[in-house]
Amino acid sequence: MRGDAAEERERGVRGRHPVIALYPAAYRRRHGAEIAATLEDAGAGAGRLEALRETAAVAGHALRMRTGLGSARPAGRAVAGLVPYVVAVAASLAAALLVVWPLDPLPWDGERTYTPLAYAPWPVALGCLLAGRWAWARIAAGAALLGAVVSVPLAHWSGGPAGLSQNLPTVLGLALAAAVVLAAPPDLPPVGTRGRRSAALIALALGVPMVAGSLTVFQALADVGVTEPGRADPMHLFAFFTPLVLAFPAAWGLARLRYGAVCAGALIAATSVVPLYHDGLLASVPYGSGSLWAEAAVLTGFAALVIRLGLRLRSARERRRTT
Repeated sequence: MRGDAAEERERGVRGRHPVIALYPAAYRRRHGAEIAATLEDAGAGAGRLEALRETAAVAGHALRMRTGLGSARPAGRAVAGLVPYVVAVAASLAAALLVVWPLDPLPWDGERTYTPLAYAPWPVALGCLLAGRWAWARIAAGAALLGAVVSVPLAHWSGGPAGLSQNLPTVLGLALAAAVVLAAPPDLPPVGTRGRRSAALIALALGVPMVAGSLTVFQALADVGVTEPGRADPMHLFAFFTPLVLAFPAAWGLARLRYGAVCAGALIAATSVVPLYHDGLLASVPYGSGSLWAEAAVLTGFAALVIRLGLRLRSARERRRTT
């Protein structure tokens, strides 16, 4: 009878607040009444907007519990650690696309279409992150995700199938970046000194050359003895600059993992052996940058091993000094 009563009470709670059903069953049984009380207090003591915000927060927490991305889980902490880099890389690409978007195409450029709704929120997200405004950075990431979703039909409407195929990889990549930011645990804000410094350095190292390169006009050989002015495609620059900029941060992160040596060895093996058996794998990477990405991955793996060895030696020296 007691179990039936508890089950009936849980069904009543889920009926009033369907969002609670997103939680795992065990967590829902333990904390469902408490979550329902929080939602009811938010609905009674605030306006509709505040109630919707609280419901969205509960839904996000439930999904993180479902996927193991809570702040108490290793996956959640790993995603939180990635956020400064994701925001900096996405903002750098978005800035380069935004500065090129209003410019008239040059003869060598060809026709290009852009989706500024997917780009505009990212510099705002980076600014909020650098200012320590994590809640506003998450709101900007939500706007970026919404802009990416809206940009898919807009790209097809403005450029047809060619415009859609031209923009779809960029839009999907920015949507994935926004999803990573939103999936990070809100109670692990990456607004400490280290996180903000990393975001600023990556944004400067990647964003400045991308913006400068996207605005630089060069003379391209269009035919024998004929040149035409043109600009570099921001996505082309992104494909070449990104592995160079991220190689050292990736190596440092690998070196500090619990099984960093194993991960670094697997990375070296994968990027060294796989291309030998799949000749077209590197050639399939856009803009012919596959070899550069593979070489950067191998160097990242070796650098991670060297950094890990250095950290181990320093730790051993400190233990000897204390004893």
